[in-house]
Amino acid sequence: MSRREMEGVRVVEYGPRINACYAGKFLADLGAQVVKVEFPNGDDAARVFGPFPGDVPDPELSALHLYGNCNKYGVTLSLESPTGRGLFKRLVGWADILIDGAQPGDLDDRGLDFDTLHEINPRLIVTALSSLGRSGPYGGYRGYELNSWHASGSSSFYMGDPNREPLQGAWYQASQWGAVNVAAAAVMGLHARERTGRGQYVDISEAEALATLYCSIDVSDFYENGNRRVRSGPEMANQAPAGLRLAKDGWVYIMALAPHQWEGLVQAMGSPDWATSPLFKGTSRDRAPYAEEITHLMTEWVESHTVKEIFHLCQSHGTPAAPVHSIQDIYEEEHLAQRGFFVEVDHPRAGRLRMPGAPYKISGDPWRIDRPAPLLGQHNRVVYCDWLGVPASQLADLGRAGVI
Repeated sequence: MSRREMEGVRVVEYGPRINACYAGKFLADLGAQVVKVEFPNGDDAARVFGPFPGDVPDPELSALHLYGNCNKYGVTLSLESPTGRGLFKRLVGWADILIDGAQPGDLDDRGLDFDTLHEINPRLIVTALSSLGRSGPYGGYRGYELNSWHASGSSSFYMGDPNREPLQGAWYQASQWGAVNVAAAAVMGLHARERTGRGQYVDISEAEALATLYCSIDVSDFYENGNRRVRSGPEMANQAPAGLRLAKDGWVYIMALAPHQWEGLVQAMGSPDWATSPLFKGTSRDRAPYAEEITHLMTEWVESHTVKEIFHLCQSHGTPAAPVHSIQDIYEEEHLAQRGFFVEVDHPRAGRLRMPGAPYKISGDPWRIDRPAPLLGQHNRVVYCDWLGVPASQLADLGRAGVI
């Protein structure tokens, strides 16, 4: 069996929110030895959010937990007592990377700030992920997905009708995009440590991470031209055709920006007379004044074809188009099946599970699921006794005291 990219790297994941959960998963799936630290009462977002089988809450059967915590070792630990903080320091001394997904000040207030942890383990890389970052005027503010999304500026132009109130993005995009940045920063920190021999502190803001994803072009446009882009609903502003269309059996997005993309779309539609008009030639911006007319004239062709027919026709003529898949569509998609995207896992409580696999393909053997998501405190003995050297006779006392 070949060696995976992150094998031999030790990670402690601390923080009850989705951002830390996903950051740890990226590293665990590549072979890192990730220890997820949870509250003894199981009050972790991944466990309580669900969805649950039959809508019956069960912290061991949350779909988010079962997916997001695969490949991790799970321990319980409370930092409210000196004993608990002492165990956390021992974990930090063992680790290469600490993912700090707690609210700003959570660890600092317990005497577990970076300087203290760095003194314990000078090679430790701390990736601190929060809504607004750990410095600046708002550095001590608590924040959640809603704060991250709207503070990034994305909601002002990303989703919704321009005449209505702003919308938050679907699901937890700020948390997940922040988690991607944590994983990338952790890997870069490891490479830097090879040169310097020292660890470092990385402060990551979900709002800033989201802003780089959605706002970078618009910030430049505002700086250079004073333009303020606003939400445009299902159509791209000042472009035509570029938007969602209702086909025979569902929704499809069609976007013909460049001249060759428009010509390809005209051919895909069978070259109707109206589409060959000189008025519609050029770029999508040239056609923007006629967006309403183009939308109306395309309707008969769009509504007479299925989503897949439009997708394949547009692809074959060099025009960007994409089906708007439902969860069932994704689950049954033959393309994903042939790429081996979905994997199956056996869990002691949930049974046989089918879930998304690797979001990338790398040669060799870089990605696999070695173990299902842990039961609450499942690996207390392995981690505390076998790895950290805590006498097994002390575990029961630690449990009775509410430390683990």
